[in-house]
Amino acid sequence: MEDETSSSEPLLAAVEAQNAVANGHGFCLDEERIVEARHSSGQSGFLKTLFNSVNILCGVGLLATPYASAQMGYSSLLLLTVLGLLFLYTGKLLGRCMADAPWILTYPDIGEHAFGQRGRIIISVMLYAELYITAVDFLIMEGQNLSAIAPSFLPFGGALGSARQAWVLIAAVIMLPTVFLRSLGLLAYLSAAGVLTSLSLTCLVGVIAGEHGFANTQLPFLRYEGLPLAIGLLAFNYGGHSVFPSVYTSMRNPKQYFRVLDWTFAIVISLYAAMSVLGYLAYGDTVENNVTLSAQEKDPRAIPTHIATWVTIVLPFTKYALLMMPIAAAIEEKIPARSTHGSYAKLGSEGKRRWSDRAQVLLISCGIRTALVASTVAAALAVPQFAYVTALGGALFGLTVCVCIPALAFLKITWGKIGKLEQCFAAGVVMFGAALSVTGTYQAILNILTH
Repeated sequence: MEDETSSSEPLLAAVEAQNAVANGHGFCLDEERIVEARHSSGQSGFLKTLFNSVNILCGVGLLATPYASAQMGYSSLLLLTVLGLLFLYTGKLLGRCMADAPWILTYPDIGEHAFGQRGRIIISVMLYAELYITAVDFLIMEGQNLSAIAPSFLPFGGALGSARQAWVLIAAVIMLPTVFLRSLGLLAYLSAAGVLTSLSLTCLVGVIAGEHGFANTQLPFLRYEGLPLAIGLLAFNYGGHSVFPSVYTSMRNPKQYFRVLDWTFAIVISLYAAMSVLGYLAYGDTVENNVTLSAQEKDPRAIPTHIATWVTIVLPFTKYALLMMPIAAAIEEKIPARSTHGSYAKLGSEGKRRWSDRAQVLLISCGIRTALVASTVAAALAVPQFAYVTALGGALFGLTVCVCIPALAFLKITWGKIGKLEQCFAAGVVMFGAALSVTGTYQAILNILTH
């Protein structure tokens, strides 16, 4: 019988794991304590873990899948499936890497186990970059959706720029206080509705399309010119590997981890395929890179359109701080404090400290987090193309972090323990993932620079 532990546990565990990376925790801690913590943390059963895993992979990339179909043709469904199976395989490799050493708790721990301290640092930096680009994507999406609702909104006589730019700034100001929070429990609870949000959006797009008929059925099977962009757009959907170790350690029976992943990817691939087909059938080649914008253009007064739009507006407010927290913690850890504690992060964690120390910690932390938010605003205003930023995140970070590195780490950890055939297959996955990453990254950067 399922326990009553919150379904947001992996989300909180992911934040805590990233903060542990920032604070230098991991292999350097007492190994017996880590092993004990890993075995005592497993409380989730199969169904709860399945829900959490599906929730992890249900993100804003869903909104761009119809656009990927319009760019590439119906063969994008084949690419979507191939990428899903590829990410499923490497997710299972992470589980096998964790089984090799009981002290492993996080993805950077796997990097250290395979490649030493340098591997930990490289993986941590790439994970932070992946979080950052997703946060930028959220702001771009907020600007698009809010300006679609109120296109003539120009506060201060247009001093903030266009309506889209003004809404990006306003959304960031509203999100800023959540970034100052030290405990993200409430936000984790709210963001756990991601799977329900994705299901509702897919159903709403289907309802909207059904009301107007499925007239757009002339999509060709393959458009070669759209393949490079579609690689990044679709790869972005499966980027949950940084949290999979937390999913593994949260399970009462880690042996079920592999079956959980099988069901997770079967559900997620089906969900993304449904949105891809329904979105294209509804709007054809004119589908926007964010499908809710197409709904706004075609039938802005319809109730399903209003629901779909507001769902996509509210969701980023629950997830933005979860993305920023690990990055802020990493930066705070590296800034030396005028104290024997060594850094602002450590100074702020002390139970007994002077009022001046507390004020110093608060001011520095708020300054760092404000600067981080400001930098994401600048990036969202400089590169306002939702699809191209999503494609860059999927190709550059998604394929590297979730395909190439897990396969490389697996080869390094299990070298001499597995057969030659499996070694060759894993090496082939690395090369295939690298080729896809280079192709998709080049196209995404080219599109950003030329648009």
